[in-house]
Amino acid sequence: WQVNQVRQYIRSFDAIGTDPYPIPTRPASMAGDWAETTRRQVADARPFWMVPQVHNWDVYRETGEGRPPTYEEVRCMTWQCICEGADGIIYYSWMDLHRDETTPFEERWPDLKAVAEEVAEHIPTLLSVEPTPELEVDAPEAIHCTARTHNGQTWLFMVNESPRPARATVRPDGRMRHVHGEGLSVSRMGRTYRFAPLEVRIEEWDG
Repeated sequence: WQVNQVRQYIRSFDAIGTDPYPIPTRPASMAGDWAETTRRQVADARPFWMVPQVHNWDVYRETGEGRPPTYEEVRCMTWQCICEGADGIIYYSWMDLHRDETTPFEERWPDLKAVAEEVAEHIPTLLSVEPTPELEVDAPEAIHCTARTHNGQTWLFMVNESPRPARATVRPDGRMRHVHGEGLSVSRMGRTYRFAPLEVRIEEWDG
């Protein structure tokens, strides 16, 4: 959790993970902020595997006000970390899914599997070292994005960290084939995507 001190420990690890656990007292954007800070702290000299929250804080401090992150929050935090350069994801934690009396394990596990399966589907692309074309993204700070190319196919991964709607314009205006969701408009300025709160968009670019 000492995200601003990672650099001081860099000689002691081969890979590092920091663990943002914001829900419910802080926004889901904490995941992307910590991932960005971790990446800057290691200065690309070490891989980093982020540790997003899936537990309910009340299994530790019993305030009666805690809750586990929703499916949308877990998905949003996961893709924020990936867009900020995380090389891996380790969720915290399996044991706490069973200890949480507010939500049965059988209800939460399918949602977490769905998020993990979505990431797993794109592992070859996310870990690819192929050169990626320059894609200019005009977006507010709430939008995290990364582009990766695998077998000559380019994918753009974007996520809105905000609880409010947002939009992003992508240039150049190549041919885009949707993989998830709707909300696209095309103009000479580029392709503009509308994001719902916490929404993830995964776009395949054929241009």
